[in-house]
Amino acid sequence: MKRLLHTLPLLVLLAVLAGCASPPPPAPPPSLFLDAAFAPPSETIGAADLFTLSPAMQAYLRSPAFKALLRTQGRERGLLDALYRQQDLKLDYDANATRPAAGTYAARAGNCLSLVIMTAAFARELGLTVRYQAVDVEDAWRREGTLYLVAAHVNIALGHRKPRDLLYDDKADRELVVDFLPPPDAARLRTRPLNEAELVALFLNNRAAETLVQGRIDDAYWCARAAVHANPASPTAYNTLGVIYQHHGQLALAERAYRAALGRDPDNLVAMQNLWPLLARLGRPDEAQALAQRVAHIRPPPL
Repeated sequence: MKRLLHTLPLLVLLAVLAGCASPPPPAPPPSLFLDAAFAPPSETIGAADLFTLSPAMQAYLRSPAFKALLRTQGRERGLLDALYRQQDLKLDYDANATRPAAGTYAARAGNCLSLVIMTAAFARELGLTVRYQAVDVEDAWRREGTLYLVAAHVNIALGHRKPRDLLYDDKADRELVVDFLPPPDAARLRTRPLNEAELVALFLNNRAAETLVQGRIDDAYWCARAAVHANPASPTAYNTLGVIYQHHGQLALAERAYRAALGRDPDNLVAMQNLWPLLARLGRPDEAQALAQRVAHIRPPPL
């Protein structure tokens, strides 16, 4: 897809905030939320159990077959062989589903974020360190009804915990990077570390986008709200909140959320491409035109 229809709001799945580390941003203002306009969520919203192993997962860790893989392959490669290569368990990639660790294990499928979360849950139980990474790949757009969604990519690096009472051993500290859907030349692509708060916000943002696509606007609101609180620095979560407000008819709040996204990332094209048609709809054509020109300057239309 080379050209975007700016009349349709843009959602972001797995998009991440680029940039250097900075002091924690202030909490989002209460005026950004309108809880009374939405029905209570139909399910528990949050990430408290994101990395929790189910009884079935615990049993698998204790199984003789799994222990044999760890003995012969080592903890990192044994874990990966067990999860993704063994025919009795092999998990598959499902781009449309974001699940917590236990849900991914039960379904035997998930998108890259789900697989990263489930792998991290197992790895931490085995005493391995985990490190999350955003991978700099070209945006991949798709349309779902009246929405466009753009997907980014994450992966995970596994390693041993360093013993505190031993000398540092460089060879023992090498990481194994695991990418569940490696793009061409993946090893050459730039990556950026993600902390756990960022990963949790990505999970909640994905759930907001997925429930909105399903028409569950109330649940989508509560997921987006939780994503904003999980990582107040993320423009993605504010943009998703803005899309939800726009679909709900709360246009002033939609504008406020898009501007909050731009306050975190002034060059965020997704937020700008959502805001300028909204400004036109609100009867402010001059502001809309100025923002549209800025978008065109940052990303000129294809020839």
